[in-house]
Amino acid sequence: MKKLMSLFVALFLLGVMVLPAAAAPETAIAKRGPFSLVGKISAIDAASGTVTVNVLKGNKLVQPYLGQSITLKTTATTRYLYKSTATAVATPITFADLKVGDPVSVNGRLANGVWTATRITVGAKLSCFP
Repeated sequence: MKKLMSLFVALFLLGVMVLPAAAAPETAIAKRGPFSLVGKISAIDAASGTVTVNVLKGNKLVQPYLGQSITLKTTATTRYLYKSTATAVATPITFADLKVGDPVSVNGRLANGVWTATRITVGAKLSCFP
């Protein structure tokens, strides 16, 4: 009986140690995927091709960062658009056309802790945000 009880305790302890390791991949998966956000550009680094945005609104992945800044990596395939408040038409622009203070909406992907923008649209309506 004593051996059986020792066996159960050993299996229980083994299960407690393995459970957090088994949960780790789910946590990593939860912190990656497509994102969308709205905010204002607070910094631009042309040398590294990054844009820092103060986040005002976003999808579930972005929610923990509301009111904070996220640095977005851009790539050769990132699309840049300008959407005038007067028209609904979006006009292509370049990275060089971005300015600190511009209101933007951004779509992209988070993977391995890197926020990569696939589209940055200048001219997002921020009037409904504080």
